[in-house]
Amino acid sequence: MAQQDELGRLIREVKPLEGMRKVIAERMTFSKHEYPQGTGQVRLNVDKMIAFRKELLEKKGIKVSFGDLYVKAAACALEENMALNASRQKEQIIYYEDINLTVQATINGALMEPVLEHADRKDIEEISAELKKTYDYIRRGKLMRVKLEGGTFSVSNLGASLIDSQQPFISPPQGAIFGISRNCRVPVFNENDEVVPANLTTFALTIDHGLCDGAEVVSFFASLDKVLQDPWTWMYHKRPAPEE
Repeated sequence: MAQQDELGRLIREVKPLEGMRKVIAERMTFSKHEYPQGTGQVRLNVDKMIAFRKELLEKKGIKVSFGDLYVKAAACALEENMALNASRQKEQIIYYEDINLTVQATINGALMEPVLEHADRKDIEEISAELKKTYDYIRRGKLMRVKLEGGTFSVSNLGASLIDSQQPFISPPQGAIFGISRNCRVPVFNENDEVVPANLTTFALTIDHGLCDGAEVVSFFASLDKVLQDPWTWMYHKRPAPEE
């Protein structure tokens, strides 16, 4: 006889909550309950990023993903909004000089969070090559070669999915997470009130309100849009390393 629950619903299978699924459940519950979170969203034009990616492939034979581009864009925007590159711990707010991005990715059916160190000091080609190598290590189970700790800011990329928008949870003790949803080609009005096609992507930024406020979200998105509208400059921008 098929197993039923207390309300008479047929049960297909019962599995223990364990392993990575248990870790994720515990971390997200802690994140939601212990950190007051707020999310801002914005739709931005990414036509120039698409053109840059195409030009990079045609002129240099280098194929980068949109995820690579947005990781670099996040690093550039964060450089101008370092109040978000922070952590709230033990009644203190710790502001980091290093920009180490935790890049969330689902690989082999598991959510992984590899850390891209010093993303602000690397150009788009370096970032793309490093992420490709990191993802390959994860797929082959060589986790000893992957840095999984030390992130200061997270990036959640759902751009390859059908998700139009998201409200990501921060990954404590980090103070913010940047979310990317899919690109949509839609009609918009240009400066002459003509209807033209445009590629728009919805970006999200979730912050710990114990660390910062909505003004930092607005400022981050302004910096992000500046990067998106001039990728030829910003994708090769490198922040100088601080003096020892």
